Amino acid sequence: MIEECHEKRTVLDYIGKDFGKCLYLYIDLEEYGLENDFFKIWIQTNAQKKITSLISKYYDGFQVFSKDNDLDEKELVSFIGSHDFSMIVGMEDSIKKLSPLLKGYYLETGYVGQLNRLTVAPAPGAYRASFEEIEEIAELLADDPTLGKPYGFDNLVTQYRKRFSEDFGRSYLLRDKKNKKIICHAATYAETKDLAVISGVITAPEYRGQGYSKGVLAALCNELMNEKKHVFSYYYIPPAIKMHQGTGFEDIGKWAKLVKNDSH
Repeated sequence: MIEECHEKRTVLDYIGKDFGKCLYLYIDLEEYGLENDFFKIWIQTNAQKKITSLISKYYDGFQVFSKDNDLDEKELVSFIGSHDFSMIVGMEDSIKKLSPLLKGYYLETGYVGQLNRLTVAPAPGAYRASFEEIEEIAELLADDPTLGKPYGFDNLVTQYRKRFSEDFGRSYLLRDKKNKKIICHAATYAETKDLAVISGVITAPEYRGQGYSKGVLAALCNELMNEKKHVFSYYYIPPAIKMHQGTGFEDIGKWAKLVKNDSH
């Protein structure tokens, strides 16, 4: 059975110390609670009333978390079919149970990692972006088939503005001194007083292969660690894996996402 949850304590008790395996769900719950239109959590239970998974929605993104990977995949797929989600994420073992039953999605796998020690110096010239630079950031991300295109430009602008205005996220930029164009961007997509999740690390195509991403990521992470936050990130493709691990991130588990084909 899948029912919408209205009790925060129920969710937190189920998650326990495994928040690193459902970071967005956990942080969004702490930030927004359960009484709003853009973020909701459902609980899946079995015949014995035991919780087998949590399902969260943030705008049109969908996250699944199952501590013991004992979710009912057929019921979940039916539930997903009744909603319009552009992306479904979760630990790899759970997402791979859903993938064969879902049509119209492609699978990407990667890792979730935690930064314990920064091993790269921040890039000189990297700075914290302002609210007025959000549309330019969204344009850069919206052209990328993995990071931004599944969300779309307008949705990216909306989400970034909301994060900025609520101190729920921040961005760091490095610009070309000659033409002022954005060279590289790194951001937090969710924050609490204790946690931060990195995402949106992207270098403009014409500047890639020169090591800019590590320096900008390091500048952002340095600020977060100075604030005593635990820093996490997700990475999928070999260059991103190499960049994160080279910056000091350590893998804590395998991660996966399903993205609608028409968003690719």
